[in-house]
Amino acid sequence: MAITPIFRALITGRGRISFENRSDRAKLIRHLDSLRGKGVEITVRRVRSQRSLQANRYYFGVVVALLAEEFGYDKQEMHEVLAMNFLRIEDCPITGVPRRKHTPACDTVEFAEYVDACIRLGAEHGVIIPTPDAVEVGS
Repeated sequence: MAITPIFRALITGRGRISFENRSDRAKLIRHLDSLRGKGVEITVRRVRSQRSLQANRYYFGVVVALLAEEFGYDKQEMHEVLAMNFLRIEDCPITGVPRRKHTPACDTVEFAEYVDACIRLGAEHGVIIPTPDAVEVGS
């Protein structure tokens, strides 16, 4: 199994690359050298911030748990219901099966908006969900 390294950098003026870690430049050069004579694909994409473990614990341990209790689902079922409601994407063009975006694919802003939508749904049904700073969720 080939491992493809990821090098994090900042694009500065005129398309120049400034590496976050100085040793990454040397590692990139070594990696490119190992591919000499081979065709390659180059992908450059914006770094996406991933949600914290604390945000994940709040979502599953508070938001999903309280809604599941209210609506009579287990936590995994409630998570699926919420995700299908608020993270829907285009149905499969081949089978027509409904699809959704998965929460790990959400960046921090998308995830925060998703959690807010879940909290609003709870409020519409009389479920008061405490804010993250008002509860402590264990690991």
